[in-house]
Amino acid sequence: MFKTTTITGAILALAATSALAQEAQKLERIEVTGSSIKRVSAETSLPISTFSREEIARTGATTVQDLVSNLPSSFGGGVVANNVGATGGASTANLRALGAKYTLVLLNGRRVANFAFGNSPVDLNSIPLAAVERVEIVRDGASSTYGADAVAGVINFILKKDYQGAEITWGEYKSDAPGGGVDNVSAVLGFGDLAKDRFNVMLTAGREEVAAVKARNRSFADTAVRPDLGINKSSPRNGIPNLNFTDTKGNKYTGVNPLRYLGCNAPDFGLATFGVPASATQCGTDYVKFIDLVPEQWRANFTGRGVFQIDADNQLFVEAMHNRDRQQSFYSPAPYTKPMSYPTTGRFYPKSITLPKGMTLPAGYTMPDGTKLAAATVLAADMAVTPTGNITGTWRTVAGGGRSDITETKTDRVMVGAKGLLAGWDYDAGLTFSSNKGEIFFGPGKFSYAKLTPLVNSGAINVFGPQDATSQALLDGALLTGQRQQAAESKSTEFDFKVSREVMELAAGPLAVAAGFNYRQEKLNQISDPVLESGDEVGGGGAVPTVSSGRKVYGVFGEVEIPVIKDLSVNLAARYDNYKNDFGTSFNSFSPKASVRWQPTKDLLVRGSVAKGYRAPTLYENLRPLTTSNNTAANWSDPIRCPNGVPITNTINPVGELVDECQVQLTAGTSGDKNLRPEKSRQFSLGIVFSPIKDMTVGVDYWNVEIKDPIVGKSEIQVFSDPTTYKDFFYRFNPQTDPDQLNPIKGSTNKDFPLAYVYLPYENNGKNFASGLDFSASYRTKLAGVGTVGVNFDGSLFTTHGYQYAGAPKVSDLGKFKDFGAVPRWRHAVTGTWSSGIFNASLTNNYTHSYEDYTDPFSVGANYPLTRTVKAYYTWDGQFGIKPTKSLSLVLGVKNLLDKDPPSSRNSLYFQTGFDPTYTNPVGRQYYGRINYKFF
Repeated sequence: MFKTTTITGAILALAATSALAQEAQKLERIEVTGSSIKRVSAETSLPISTFSREEIARTGATTVQDLVSNLPSSFGGGVVANNVGATGGASTANLRALGAKYTLVLLNGRRVANFAFGNSPVDLNSIPLAAVERVEIVRDGASSTYGADAVAGVINFILKKDYQGAEITWGEYKSDAPGGGVDNVSAVLGFGDLAKDRFNVMLTAGREEVAAVKARNRSFADTAVRPDLGINKSSPRNGIPNLNFTDTKGNKYTGVNPLRYLGCNAPDFGLATFGVPASATQCGTDYVKFIDLVPEQWRANFTGRGVFQIDADNQLFVEAMHNRDRQQSFYSPAPYTKPMSYPTTGRFYPKSITLPKGMTLPAGYTMPDGTKLAAATVLAADMAVTPTGNITGTWRTVAGGGRSDITETKTDRVMVGAKGLLAGWDYDAGLTFSSNKGEIFFGPGKFSYAKLTPLVNSGAINVFGPQDATSQALLDGALLTGQRQQAAESKSTEFDFKVSREVMELAAGPLAVAAGFNYRQEKLNQISDPVLESGDEVGGGGAVPTVSSGRKVYGVFGEVEIPVIKDLSVNLAARYDNYKNDFGTSFNSFSPKASVRWQPTKDLLVRGSVAKGYRAPTLYENLRPLTTSNNTAANWSDPIRCPNGVPITNTINPVGELVDECQVQLTAGTSGDKNLRPEKSRQFSLGIVFSPIKDMTVGVDYWNVEIKDPIVGKSEIQVFSDPTTYKDFFYRFNPQTDPDQLNPIKGSTNKDFPLAYVYLPYENNGKNFASGLDFSASYRTKLAGVGTVGVNFDGSLFTTHGYQYAGAPKVSDLGKFKDFGAVPRWRHAVTGTWSSGIFNASLTNNYTHSYEDYTDPFSVGANYPLTRTVKAYYTWDGQFGIKPTKSLSLVLGVKNLLDKDPPSSRNSLYFQTGFDPTYTNPVGRQYYGRINYKFF
């Protein structure tokens, strides 16, 4: 499927040179991604993989995200599924599993505006796959041409161009299980012959709809309660709360659910047992019953390109792209996380509450007959008590339905440029305007605290069971549905110019040079509407502040290709970048790079490179204001007041009475920092490409990357796994003197003080590091009576991977899930192809090796082993095509032929439970058909 550019072109070029020296001068020189120097041979000193249009079609991918997810060297990037419960995330590439921000994504060799929301780089789904002609991946970082911030490498999406004709393609995808269906259509029209008419105009358009995948429709992910994994992610915030109250005998209760005596049996409210081991008094909400695994999606796109041939050597061109994307994700009903106090005057106030058998009553407890217990006693049977006074607890708006967010984005890009030959120099100049603009709207199930709180406090809403018509109408009146919560725009305006030529003839060949400069303006405006900025959304991620600023980036670069001896050349390149932020700070760097190419025989190529990279903090990382009302991604327990998930009792403020503190998403704070240091990297690679037999090419490349001062959001896994070392990131409040949490205490370990928030800011880490081997092979031959057969293989083996916090030893996440996710040791994609006459077929295997599962050190026990393995994940995809006429082609295919479920995982960083949505696909077996018709 994926293949490294072969040395066949180089071999043919050498043969032509020796036989017809004059004709060789007429061979068209091409520019290869990763270099500014045009050359006859596409095989350079850098490892480059090419993904052709035919190979794209064979994958059955419908989006760029689908395509990149199958690239073995890219692992752990953002996917659409990550937007379930965390709206505003981009789909991203992640070469070397170092982080999406280190992979530079280009369109026709030039930058695209970053995703407008959050801190994400380019959204892959803003690039229309139907318009992509090929993809080139530079698996080597710190590009002198495009930017030293391409630390992990470059992915260049090259769109169709200079097309003549008209065609339409329609595809339909259906899954065995409900959901996940895809319907797409695309068309292309081109006219004008550059050679005859001196112009060409090409237009493409496409539309796609993707049906949501609901968790309840996938058996491997349909519940938060997974005793087989030793986890219970049900939430203690329920549609029928765990209640805190006093009965008429003066007994006080904390966290008693009125339906626990029935085994938490309330399907309409999604109740389930809570905790590991299961709590004797509380219930939890199995929120997974309400969520999407993959959200509903809709997108449409348009691209256009016009070229005017000024003369034989020069062209003017203009490119335009417009892409619209809409996603709607559903997740759990909103938890009313503010302290709730239901009054005795409320019309739904319960006459009695049943205590479940198995509950422990403390010494001194007053029984209904007035007797007092001399010692703690376990209830042998259910027992009803009569509450008195206000009742508190944490409620969830189940009667309002699951929450939903709607994200709509538009990506626009216009580029005008010229290229050609002037005074013996190849030149290329362009002015690019690019923007990603979006809006996020409150969908169904979203409520306002300002509107809902008075209703709850007055007792007008039933928090003990189903609503009646009156209370339901009041509840619906507190909805935010349809209101916008945030608007954002990321803009990039860039002018670039570069030239190259062969300047002199040396004994071993021509000396070629290139030079260029670019100037870029970036603007980021993330404007939160009042509800979002104030944190008024019930159960939301807390206050989301406005971030708005810009920067200017100046860059110059140079490159020289030096033929040292016959078949040995050295490429030296460097660039200088200067960042000037609108808020007063600035950065600059000099980033050199050297590479070597040696071809001792026509069947063997040796190459290597060494470079330094540089990445400045993003505007978001610098400027995000402090907010302290966000949530952790995973469920945690307060390490002081609920160690190992068990509430302490010797405290003047009972655990859970004021805030949720055990096995729940805890309150988090985060912020940016204007004083963040730029990231710097060092990397090198060494590889060979050879042809062991006729028609076969094999490549092996070793690579090594080290990043100093990487900028990351503080890991919640890091902080909660070692609360003693990181105690200063825990802020607590004194309920007696600071009930509104206006002055939280940093680093307090007082067991009487609940947690106000855990602080997870952006910060410079010590270092990240990774190394490995890339393998590639391609074979294609004709067999008499059989047809043309071929095999393409692409594999990545990690040999090291990890990180280091400042002042701490290195941590390896190679083959294990650590603070920033998992890094399997091995991934590969291998495709077998066959064609004969009007028929063709392919079979592809995508494989990801097993790895050590996530471990919560405080959960280790009989049902939760210290070490657990997430099994290897592999799929088989098959495709059969026929082209009965010159104009018509038909394709039938199956993705995930064996209907392989994602391997189970206890990772808890996402709403989805039981598997990891970042690394696997929950759709299951999917059949598809595609029809292409060319009109002329």
